[in-house]
Order: sequence, then structure tokens, then C-alpha cells
Amino acid sequence: MKRLVRFCIVGLFLSLLGSSWVYAAESEKNGNESTVSSNRSADDWFTRPDETKSITTQSEESKTKQKDKEEKRFVELLKDNGFTYYLDTKNARWIQMPHSGNEYIADVWVKLIQTDDSGEYSYPAKYFLAHYYVRPNTQQIQFLSELEVTGRPDNAIKERPYSMQNWENLVPGSVEDELYHGIVKNMKKNRLGGKSSNGMSVRDMVEEYLRISL
Repeated sequence: MKRLVRFCIVGLFLSLLGSSWVYAAESEKNGNESTVSSNRSADDWFTRPDETKSITTQSEESKTKQKDKEEKRFVELLKDNGFTYYLDTKNARWIQMPHSGNEYIADVWVKLIQTDDSGEYSYPAKYFLAHYYVRPNTQQIQFLSELEVTGRPDNAIKERPYSMQNWENLVPGSVEDELYHGIVKNMKKNRLGGKSSNGMSVRDMVEEYLRISL
């Protein structure tokens, strides 16, 4: 009789222990499924990987287009004394020389960006803008102003007035000499079209072009 009672107690204990194991296993399984479901629900609130890739690609394309646009606008003229000189082709134009009947001169802005010894641009971004008149008929250049720029330049600038006495002859090998020839070369490319021919008749443009080409 005692053996039977012991047997029943042991059987009951094993049954209860087995039930506990089954319950624990089912609880763990349900918990994992709940976590996966919860994670899937949370993912719906964020951008999907393919959408993120698309946004990144669009951003890179936008930066590339902006860079290409800048490179087309600013043409490198020379590198010297830790600076790279760029001609702003967007604002380059031909104007009638003051106190002159039909002579035209180039009105240009040159952008100077300082570089370090490794050739990389310095930070924070800072550059200089120099304003020049270029006179192809006599191979002369006239400096008007220079300003230091950090960010966007101020439109209210002070320049020295135009004067016949301010025309400078070119010294071979000087910065002004290389700037002059680089500016004239790029102005020739565009002198028969766009803003560079502003104010010039076809006859004037042909005459000026022939005189410069000789």
C-alpha cells in the first residue's frame, strides 16, 4: 500500500514537472513570436532599405549636378602662390570702354581660392573676388577691387573709379600676364553669343574679333 502511494506521488510530481516544461517552452515561443511581430510593426514606421537607397542616390546625383554646374561656371586660369584663380564666366561680359567711341573691354570677376601644400582647399571655406577690366586692343589690364568672402559676398563694395591712368601694361610671366591671356582666351570662345556680346553689334563684334586675332 505504501509503495502504491509513493508511486502515485512520484507520478504526480513528474506530471507537474512535465507540464511546467511545456508551459515554459510555449511561453518562450510565444514571446519570440511577439518580439518578431513587434519588430515588424516598428519597421513600418521607418523608411525601407530600398527607399533609403533611393534617397541617398538622389542626394548624390544632386551634389554631382551642382558640382558640374560650378565647374562649368568657374574656369581655372592658373595656380600660383598658394592660390587657384578662376574666371567667373557667368558674369564675364563685354562693355563699351568709358570715354571711348567704339572700343570694348572685358568686365570680369576672378575668384581666388587658397590652397595648402597638399593642394586641398582650406577650411572654413573662404575665398577672394577680384574685379578687373581687360583691354585686348592694347593688351592691358586694370584692377578695380578685391574683397575677402566667407559664405555669401556683400553686394555693397567700394571700388576705385575707372581711369585711363590705371591701365597696366603686362609684365611677361607675372600673375596679371597669365590672368590677361586666360581671360582673353575664354572671352574669345563666347564673344559671338550669350551675354558676352552684350551691347555689341555684329559689325563691332567682327571688327573686334579680327583685331584681337591679328
